[in-house]
Amino acid sequence: MLNVGIKYCGGCNSRYDRKKFLYNLKKSFRYNFEVAQLDKVYDILIILCGCSSCCVNYSELKFKFKKILVRSEEDFNEVKNLLDQYSDEI
Repeated sequence: MLNVGIKYCGGCNSRYDRKKFLYNLKKSFRYNFEVAQLDKVYDILIILCGCSSCCVNYSELKFKFKKILVRSEEDFNEVKNLLDQYSDEI
């Protein structure tokens, strides 16, 4: 099962519902989604930025395959396609 770490920005300028975005991903995939922790290495790291600035610090978070920056709800299909690609890795 793919382990996906989620990092939220601070939400100071959110332009979309980040929780709803993640909820819809969870409905589409049976992967292990969890809030990213510093002491873990994730297969995929998703950074849920609230706006196009994407100023959240994620430099200390670790991942094996891919880091995905989400800046708007329009990124959903792209994220979904990327997760589909990496599902064969596990």
